[in-house]
Amino acid sequence: MVAGALLVALVGWGWWGAVTAERETRRELEELRARRQQLEETNRALERQVAALKQEREARARAAREALDVAAPGEVLVVVPQPTPTGR
Repeated sequence: MVAGALLVALVGWGWWGAVTAERETRRELEELRARRQQLEETNRALERQVAALKQEREARARAAREALDVAAPGEVLVVVPQPTPTGR
């Protein structure tokens, strides 16, 4: 009788462990799918940027000015300083 109860308890414990492991795996899978979707959207945006840089001279010039923090003739460059912590 005790052996039967022990067997039932062990089977139940194993089943519960499997259930919780499956829940965790499903949660991780959903997180990975969401991350993959985000990365695919980012890749598409980067592909559009690369295509524009390959095809449009103005896009290349704008990207270079942004990277170098310079302005083209006739442009106004506005530099906004980063806020400093007040230490409160």
